[in-house]
Amino acid sequence: MEDPRHGLRLAALGTGLVLTAVLAARLPSWRSELGTFQALFVVAFAFYALAVKVAARLEPTRVGILTVLLVAVATRVALLPVSPTLSDDLYRYVWEGRVVTHGGNPYRSGPLAPALERLRDRELFPRVNHPELASVYPPLAMAGFALVARVSPTVWAMKLWVILHDLALVACVLAWARPGRTSLGAALAYAWNPLVLVEYAGTGHNDPTAMLWLVLALIWAERSPIASAMALAVGVLVKLAPLAALPFLLRRWPWRARLTSLLMLGVGLGGYWLATRGPDSGLSAYWRTWLNNELAFHYLAAWTGRPDIARLLALGVATAVAVMAWTAAWDATRAARALLRTGVLVSPVAHPWYFGWVLVLEPLTGGVRASFAPWALLSATCILSYGLFAPPREGGAYHLPLAWRWLEYGAPLALAAGIARFARASQRTGDGVSARREDG
Repeated sequence: MEDPRHGLRLAALGTGLVLTAVLAARLPSWRSELGTFQALFVVAFAFYALAVKVAARLEPTRVGILTVLLVAVATRVALLPVSPTLSDDLYRYVWEGRVVTHGGNPYRSGPLAPALERLRDRELFPRVNHPELASVYPPLAMAGFALVARVSPTVWAMKLWVILHDLALVACVLAWARPGRTSLGAALAYAWNPLVLVEYAGTGHNDPTAMLWLVLALIWAERSPIASAMALAVGVLVKLAPLAALPFLLRRWPWRARLTSLLMLGVGLGGYWLATRGPDSGLSAYWRTWLNNELAFHYLAAWTGRPDIARLLALGVATAVAVMAWTAAWDATRAARALLRTGVLVSPVAHPWYFGWVLVLEPLTGGVRASFAPWALLSATCILSYGLFAPPREGGAYHLPLAWRWLEYGAPLALAAGIARFARASQRTGDGVSARREDG
């Protein structure tokens, strides 16, 4: 029988997390008060880490699930009023939704195009990033932007759109939790993570609008293959990352589900590729030139002397992991998780909000294992990529110095090495005890 004190500790830690979110929301600007924001982030992460440790011992009872859900809702509601200052992507979402609702084509016309001059205002347009480039977002992401803009072309409406998807994702994770299937800690691992709260509820990045469909595709894979196939296709057409699960789900789906998914993806991605072939293509610029917060890719580029070759090598590393997972017959969740983890480590662009993708599949894996700790730590250290405790002097884009990137990635790597060494030592000790018992 579980100790009821664990449930009380969990509720107390959740309350601390909510209060920290409220304090962060009261800051006038996370960017201009970066040191204070990062200090609050560390406090939030301490509450989170302790909560994961406590919840890892708990079965997902109704009371525990309700506690996780209430804290998840409260923290996201607390961060809804925050004006995005660490990133300006949300302003781009609103802009492109407005362009579509006014009959424009964001894939052909960047914000600086003369044809869109009539849409420029004093509030939104000056905050739109990369105004020289056309859109990079897949078609169903664009459809979501347009839907929100038709209802209310505002930052707050777009943030609410993201938060509702994020809460739906939390609800799916909690619905998946069952005694004997997973611990409460696994469900909490995504729902309470401070990086998730900051990047999606606070800054409004739209990743949950794709993550939700990836999780549904994995959950439905066995009992409803057609729905699973459609969900995966929807996820890919919002963000490309769910493609990581496609080969492994194709192996599990019956032929009707395979055909459904491949037809939807063929039409959607084919149209997307054709639409983004212009000279001002945001997709081409992203692939060829964008860099941010990279470490492994930094050395690939230095070794080859050719960033374009380095990008192909990074893609090759991810492909090798996929082949290994396929050969070992890993299930779709495990394989997708491995590919997403590999992707953020070798990518030339590793924005902090990308690390949410390495957290979202943890609840489906059965429980919080020791191997999760380094990834949880990385979700904390990656906040350094916004600056070193004070607003970047240069303004605009900021690139973390290489030595600090080594701290960002190196601390989780050292933790992973320590966990692996401890596990080997424990195994040797256990083998030695067994051998002595047999000799006795």
